[in-house]
Amino acid sequence: MTLRFIIHYSNTQKAMKHILIILLALVASTHVLATELAIGIQATINSIDIQDPDDSERTIARMTSDMKYYPTVSLLSDEYYFSKDSNVGVQLQFDWSIFKADKQEIGENDTGIDLGTSISGYALSAVPVIFYHFNRHNQDEWNVKLGTGLGLGYLKLKGDYQVTDVTHPDYGKIKQANLDKVGLAVGVYLEANKGNHIMSIYNFSPITQSDASQFKEYNFFLTYKYRINIDDLL
Repeated sequence: MTLRFIIHYSNTQKAMKHILIILLALVASTHVLATELAIGIQATINSIDIQDPDDSERTIARMTSDMKYYPTVSLLSDEYYFSKDSNVGVQLQFDWSIFKADKQEIGENDTGIDLGTSISGYALSAVPVIFYHFNRHNQDEWNVKLGTGLGLGYLKLKGDYQVTDVTHPDYGKIKQANLDKVGLAVGVYLEANKGNHIMSIYNFSPITQSDASQFKEYNFFLTYKYRINIDDLL
């Protein structure tokens, strides 16, 4: 999944955000009420580019991480298909994930060095996904969903980093990072599932802006989740 949070609001983006809120409310109140909880574990590699606010092309620090493992939770709606035999459908998906980057790249060293700095946080998203479901009518076999969606996202990020651009006037200084933003979330989804088992591989790339710097985060996720029907618990 490629997920981008767009935080630089124009009037058009603000209007779109309000429209999306209305659409999400309408979708949630009709055929696709959330009925499944998917819980599991994700393996992820994180990278965060921190850019000069006066020059978005200039990266002043890059945070990275080794492979890390975190819990992950999704709330899934019923799948609504456009016809009885159609493989094209829509599903409302709420996702929660956490991340941490605790190394920094310096010069040609792209493996990351521990400088005692780290940035961590979590992300939430609510996205109505339009998908194509391969092998839809054989739920006891492995089948694949490929889809895309536009929704709302929330990103909270906190920590510190060292400016490693030797030409920057703040080279060597420790800077604080503290973001708490809501924006648009765009997603592309690839999922393989069989029964209640879900495997997915995706990329997650939010972009956020603070008064001090612009943050571009890149995450690679490999996840396993198990679906639980909420109706069966009630």
